[in-house]
Amino acid sequence: MSVAAKKIVQKFLDSDVFVNVEEFDHYIHKDLKMHWHASSGYREFSYDDYHRLSQSTASSYESMRSEVTHMISDKKEVAARFTVYVRTIENPREEIPVGYFVSIFKLEDDKIIEVHQSSHPSQG
Repeated sequence: MSVAAKKIVQKFLDSDVFVNVEEFDHYIHKDLKMHWHASSGYREFSYDDYHRLSQSTASSYESMRSEVTHMISDKKEVAARFTVYVRTIENPREEIPVGYFVSIFKLEDDKIIEVHQSSHPSQG
């Protein structure tokens, strides 16, 4: 399943899920557990928490994309290193990096069920 798992995670990172929340259920398992270590501290998200975060993001950005530099997989787990870029509603012509991420995704039933993520904001 490692090739299939990589494809699912790649499609998730390439998707508009954080701008178009209708795509959310296509990638995220209802039993999601997310563990996020950010510069602001540690947070845990359930499916509902992460869905609310996605909705909030959707209202702030015109577009969002991820640029993946590394991706490896082992069975049902995928590790990815990526940068997230956004275009704000206020300035849709300028794309800016907002953060750098390293995430480990665990999949079940072809959906992301668990994430361990570290991130820090871009300086630009």
